[in-house]
Amino acid sequence: MRISFGDGRVLVWGVPVLAEAGALARSVVFAWAIGADELGRAMILALALRMVEMATDVGVERFILQAPDGDTKGMQAGLQGVAIMRGGVAALVILALSPCLAWVFDDGPTTASFAALALCPLLNGFAHLDYRRAQRHFRYGQMALAEAGATLAMLVGLVPAIAVLGNHRAMAAVLIIQVGTRMVLSHLVAKRQYEVQFCTKTLLRSWHFGAPLILNAGLLFLAFYADRLIVAEAYDWATLALYGVAMQLAILPAQIVGRAAVSLVLPTLRMALEEGRLSAVWPRILVTHMVLAAAMVVGFTLLAPTMIDLVYGSELRPSLWLTFALAIAAASIILRTPYSQLSITTGRTGDPARANMVRVITVGLAGSFALAGLPLEAIAIAAAAGEVGATLRAVHLVGLARPLEKRVMI
Repeated sequence: MRISFGDGRVLVWGVPVLAEAGALARSVVFAWAIGADELGRAMILALALRMVEMATDVGVERFILQAPDGDTKGMQAGLQGVAIMRGGVAALVILALSPCLAWVFDDGPTTASFAALALCPLLNGFAHLDYRRAQRHFRYGQMALAEAGATLAMLVGLVPAIAVLGNHRAMAAVLIIQVGTRMVLSHLVAKRQYEVQFCTKTLLRSWHFGAPLILNAGLLFLAFYADRLIVAEAYDWATLALYGVAMQLAILPAQIVGRAAVSLVLPTLRMALEEGRLSAVWPRILVTHMVLAAAMVVGFTLLAPTMIDLVYGSELRPSLWLTFALAIAAASIILRTPYSQLSITTGRTGDPARANMVRVITVGLAGSFALAGLPLEAIAIAAAAGEVGATLRAVHLVGLARPLEKRVMI
């Protein structure tokens, strides 16, 4: 059977799958090459970078898809200026936090290891946004080349980085390789000449659009990663590796769905809203995500323990209850994805943050469980309860905002 790339759906799903498979392969190589303890320290480096990225993300990539004038050269140049500023701020934040992070995890990565991560947002700030703009027209070839090429470069550099550095520091090296490659490829695949404008009007529009997303990103960090920081502080590095591997596998399908939704669902909803067809396309999108969520619960619960045992080794095999709780959490994230994209489409960028506030409550619950010495399953149950609550809140917010057709875009 011949595979057609005409409508881009193969790329929309294939590129996120490749990216998450690359991250999974990276953790497998680390587990076998440097052991569970060093894998735990490597995970802390990746978590630190993700924390700063999410805390400074004003949604430039989503705004160029959502804004009515996002296709214009002026808006693209202005957003590329915003991206540079955001990258510089994020780099400075990492440098400032590095000594603090090294102090908190006293037997973890050094200040220099954390500080090296500052190169990632700095390089990412100079990426060309043209491949993001192309997604407005459902063209995904440029995105595929940039994202897939970066993932492959990371995988190629993985073994040499481990061979040279020999421990968790290799994580910082491969992350820099990945981001740097994506930045270079974004310029090579671009159709437009790279232009940068530092425009106050665009900056203010980006801030108006992205400020609620920054709050939501902070809440998402708590939802996705704070429990791993709790495990790192309350348990040992090997326990963090076990929990981190199980969580990474559970969140992987949700992240694939989320990335595909930005490329496919967000432009679809924007076009449907402009044409007055939003209520017609919404049920199909929602049912699709419901099916994916149900498949996640059944498939991950039954397959994950054996899969992790075979791939990572028996030392990192999770219990059935742990995988079930994490499957519920990930399925809830999948089900919440279309509601988040609908909020962004209609300009209600604060709704995802309002929904994720529910998740924050259970982070404190997970911390109290860890202090009480309860097993990892209790922390996973707290995570699942928070994600279910956040999804129910997202559904409630959509109900409050009806009728959908009357929402106003920014």
